[in-house]
Amino acid sequence: MERIAEDHQDYFFDINNANKYLNDAKNASKARFSNFLSSLKTLDIKGRYLEIGSGPGILTQIIAAQHPDAEIIAYDISPEMIKLAQQDLSEMLKTKITYKIGDACDINSIKDSGKFDLIYSTFTLHHWDNAELAIKNLYALLNDDGLLYIYDLKRVSWLYCIKSKNGFFNSIRAAYRPSEIKTMLHKTGITNYKIKTIFPFFMQSVVITK
Repeated sequence: MERIAEDHQDYFFDINNANKYLNDAKNASKARFSNFLSSLKTLDIKGRYLEIGSGPGILTQIIAAQHPDAEIIAYDISPEMIKLAQQDLSEMLKTKITYKIGDACDINSIKDSGKFDLIYSTFTLHHWDNAELAIKNLYALLNDDGLLYIYDLKRVSWLYCIKSKNGFFNSIRAAYRPSEIKTMLHKTGITNYKIKTIFPFFMQSVVITK
């Protein structure tokens, strides 16, 4: 059940594809993020938030509304996604959310925003060119007692029996298994973490505390 790397980051640099993703995200956001949002609400973390892989900002705005006292800095590698996120940002949230271009794999592109009490990333782990480096970089940007929350797909064996080249199936085939994530964390010296499989069993969360 070998991991099949997914390489379509250039897809998000096209304005038409970015617009399509925005519309799809608006339609699917409730189902896609419900478990993550529920967990985040329970954690009730105060302070500064960093979002990595914000896309067109749908989730960013939901979290800003759900956590009215939080300041959110949101990064994405695609200028087109950031442009859409800024255009779609509601007036009442403009003082709470700042969108920037940056890459978790390049610490120099994100470190100027300082340190954070919560760093979160959804559906991006399987896209990162160097996931181990990205996690190490994000961990370095946590305040003491800060929390890094990664929410992503999980690679499952039965999907290799399905020959479909559907983008969703390809993303699952590109995802990491919990054992692979544990190996990455141990290599970076991170020991305080929990990895949880989430129904419908091809989802998982990685919660790391500093």
